[in-house]
Amino acid sequence: MITSQVKSFVIIIIILIITTLLLPIQTLFHKLNTQASYTLPMFYHRIFIKLLGIKITIKGEIDDKPGLIISNHGSWVDIFLISSISKTVFVAKNDVSKWPIISFLAKLQKTIFIDRNNPKKMIKTVKDIEKRILKNEKIVIFAEGTSSDGNKILPFKSSIFLICDLMKEKNINIQPISIAYTKYNGLAIDRTSRPLIAWYGNMNLLSHLYKMIQSGSFDIEITFHNKIDLSEKKSRKEISNECEEKVRNGFLQSLKRGI
Repeated sequence: MITSQVKSFVIIIIILIITTLLLPIQTLFHKLNTQASYTLPMFYHRIFIKLLGIKITIKGEIDDKPGLIISNHGSWVDIFLISSISKTVFVAKNDVSKWPIISFLAKLQKTIFIDRNNPKKMIKTVKDIEKRILKNEKIVIFAEGTSSDGNKILPFKSSIFLICDLMKEKNINIQPISIAYTKYNGLAIDRTSRPLIAWYGNMNLLSHLYKMIQSGSFDIEITFHNKIDLSEKKSRKEISNECEEKVRNGFLQSLKRGI
């Protein structure tokens, strides 16, 4: 137990040191709006994932063209996972913009904040997403609207797919992905163990991070599905349903492979 506590403490200290060293550099890159402002977070998140003892298995091929990534969401870890693989910008709920420290870090990665309960702000945010895509950014949307317990996929919110209506003539790239937490310390993870990595409800972020470090290693499978074909005229509801089906099927397949 003592060894586990010491290890956790050392890892947290290393994370704090690396964050402190890279923070002013990313702040400068962000102000200068250089390509490095996308590359440095990828480098940082790769280190973070390694320190957490996470092994990522990738299925399918990543489309690095500008557009949308539509993903399920079970934990704050998902942001680090995706960002360690591809240069991305995230869409987060408006509450995150008010969290101490986290909001600052999110803004440094050019996060777009969204208020799904305010139709006027929602339309403004969607237009902002459109502008960012046209500026060659890849935007990640967690379509469930919140994080789950990692055991299932929640129904997708079709409202965010309003972007598809705005960009009908521009043939926007949409790639669904599935994230599944499959193993814990080399063994198939079960429903009771999945909260060790899944973060949802009113869980405290720092205590969750500490417990996760103490727990050991995790295997996570990320499936990059084929892009959604928009050559046919589809409503945003149809696109939302198609994304949800692909993500759910990929998620279930990953869980089966992890057994």
